[in-house]
Amino acid sequence: MIPAFFKPAVRNLLRDKTNALISIIGLAAGMACCMLIGINIHDELSYNRFNNGINEIYRVNWITKDNSGISAGASTPVPFSQNLQAKIPDIEKLARIYQRSGEMESEDPVGGGKERFQEQGIYFADNDISNVFSIHFQEGDSNTALTYPNTVVITEETGHKYFGTDNPLGKTLLYENKWPLKITGVVEKMPLNSDIKFDFLISFETVFSVETPAFAEFVRNDWTFTPCETWIRLRPSGNVEKTAQALNRHLQENGSVRNHEMNTVRLQSLNDIHLRASSVIGNESSSDISYLYIFAGIALLILLIANINFINLSIAQSIGKIKEVGIRKILGAEKKQIVAGFINTTLFTSFIAFLIALVLTGLTLPVLNQLTGKQLGWISLLNIRLLILFTVVFFTTSLLAGLYPAFFIIRFNTVLALKGRSGDPKKKNRIQKILLTTQFVVSILLITATGIIFQQLQFLRNKPLGFQKQQMLVVPIFGTGAFSFGQKVDSSVRRRMNVFYDALHSYTKINAVTASSEMPGQGFIRGLIVPQGRSDQDNLFAPWLSVDYNFIRTMKMEIVSGRDFSKTMGKDFLNAFIINESAVRSFGWQKSENAIGKTFVRGKLSDGKKGQIIGVVKDFNFNALNNPMEPLVMDVNPPRFTEFAISIHPDHVPETISQVKKTWEKIFPERVFEYSFLENDINAQYKDKENFSRIIEWFAGIAILLSCSGLFSLALFMALKRAREIGIRKVLGAGVIRILRLLSADFIKIVLLASAIASPVAWYLMSNWLEQFAYHIQMTWIFFLAGPVIALLLSFITVGYQSLLAALVNPVKTLRSE
Repeated sequence: MIPAFFKPAVRNLLRDKTNALISIIGLAAGMACCMLIGINIHDELSYNRFNNGINEIYRVNWITKDNSGISAGASTPVPFSQNLQAKIPDIEKLARIYQRSGEMESEDPVGGGKERFQEQGIYFADNDISNVFSIHFQEGDSNTALTYPNTVVITEETGHKYFGTDNPLGKTLLYENKWPLKITGVVEKMPLNSDIKFDFLISFETVFSVETPAFAEFVRNDWTFTPCETWIRLRPSGNVEKTAQALNRHLQENGSVRNHEMNTVRLQSLNDIHLRASSVIGNESSSDISYLYIFAGIALLILLIANINFINLSIAQSIGKIKEVGIRKILGAEKKQIVAGFINTTLFTSFIAFLIALVLTGLTLPVLNQLTGKQLGWISLLNIRLLILFTVVFFTTSLLAGLYPAFFIIRFNTVLALKGRSGDPKKKNRIQKILLTTQFVVSILLITATGIIFQQLQFLRNKPLGFQKQQMLVVPIFGTGAFSFGQKVDSSVRRRMNVFYDALHSYTKINAVTASSEMPGQGFIRGLIVPQGRSDQDNLFAPWLSVDYNFIRTMKMEIVSGRDFSKTMGKDFLNAFIINESAVRSFGWQKSENAIGKTFVRGKLSDGKKGQIIGVVKDFNFNALNNPMEPLVMDVNPPRFTEFAISIHPDHVPETISQVKKTWEKIFPERVFEYSFLENDINAQYKDKENFSRIIEWFAGIAILLSCSGLFSLALFMALKRAREIGIRKVLGAGVIRILRLLSADFIKIVLLASAIASPVAWYLMSNWLEQFAYHIQMTWIFFLAGPVIALLLSFITVGYQSLLAALVNPVKTLRSE
């Protein structure tokens, strides 16, 4: 049953089904866009909020000032946290976490065999981690679970993965094929909106058991190596600034001389690590608060476009009700009654659009999930805050869309209204044209931004990087992920690597095989260097890459001076270095040939690796293109190798991968075979920006479609308003083309004006966006032509259709009442 006060609204909608449908669909689309963006923003803002006492939880960021500038890192040295709780009373709890990959193995309780997986979600953690973060234990004692070495806490899902339905508490997992870990706790999986996610928590002291004695001692005592995050929970009465000052005093009192010169620490709230820490090296999240502001602005602009459409179409429809309004005024109807009738119709229409918007939002959530990599579901719509937001959107939209048309129509002169005229036909409707111009400013702005973002991402994908990235298969030696404790290329592994090389070279579809410590795009470890003419006190640091003898040839890099590494020289693995062109300039040696033969030390002068520079490689982009080129040092150091790089033919790729896998399982049977393509790994650096681009593309398309429907409504309005003029012109001999030109001229002016406004705004905004890239496209006039051209073409189609209908109307019908 439809309530009686809504029946007039239903009748009004049924009178003009086409315009009613356009109004409802346009408004529903605008609301749905606003809801989708609202859901995404709400999810982003909810990250880590489930942690009890989140305002007391802080991460210690490690601030470094060296030759490359000032940088912030999410991790600290292991000895930094020693005795902190005893020294600083405001620290209630402290936990270090150290993320690592590795193989895990267990006995299969059902089949009697073994389950073995390469795992990424492994953290070595202090026992107080569950007192810092809200980790909920299902089995075991949270107070003692990670107190002793060789103990592990797993999630419920991980327990099912390794032990089926059996209770995993007390069972054993084998880590990295060597170290048994006793399961002392089972916890709930961390929520999806958590930046701290794990499958395994291994007691932190186990770090020193699984590593070689020499390196374990280094990790335990060195203040330059920063492998672990340090999290603290302050007491409710704790002072953040005083605690930060105390932490810096601790660093100055206990760190090395180099720490005193180069390092400070800073506390960052858990509240901020998701959206305000993307520049912190090693931060768990790459999200940025600025993108949320952009999305919120887009949501409001699209909702504004939808409202403008609704207003314009309502005004156009009101022209047909002029006589009805005039009669109602003569019969004594008050203005507030007429306004109430329009508001009533608008509320009913908006309510229908609101219901459709809810359905559209639910149906398009999978698209949003695909663009953002999230797992949002229908339940997201039932959040109380979002429901309040949607309700505000509904009522705001209804009032905006209903009040102006109502007050527009009650201003009509009663006598003119009875004649079916709204006033002087030559009088321009400035408000509607301003609104339409606003629509096209937004649409052209989004189209221009979409084009520039798309071209920049294409540039990032296709820019020559100075090495071979296509058809390059990457196979990790010790598993995908962070460097694994307790694993290095010793003499035994090196012999098997050589067997692996020889076996793969026998396959005709494999061009070359090499190995290195990292691959371009993964980020290289920075180390202390002392080039000739410098000293330790200069504190020069540079990225350091260890490679096999044939790495430069396999990756198709170019030696510009000197020579490549060579086994025939006998001692290149002991004392040879190759640097890039940026290093030559940074060290003040001017030309590449001047660097050859210069002495060089990686590490301290007293105990570092000493040698000479034998070659200079042409600069290649080993970092993301957001970053400028840096000095780079390369040496031959097999113990640091972590990955194979295999150059393969582009044809029969699946068969080639299968052959590589068979060879791997034969030579490295204790390790799980994994692989990726270097090109995909490099492109993954820009995943967030590509998602951002796709979202902009979607909403730009919606904005231009809504703008065209707004153009349709205004064209309809102008045709109705100038119907008498058109009729007279046709009687006097005006043809269809002339009528089309007459009705289209104003709209072309609107689009051109919108272009003139949108272009400088787009230039300013996109110039700022491009500045975040060290390498980017140059914006030319062609980028600012696409938006106006698309808008003009769609305007011609939209206005042309409506104008053609008006031009073909029999003038007798128009002039009959005159």
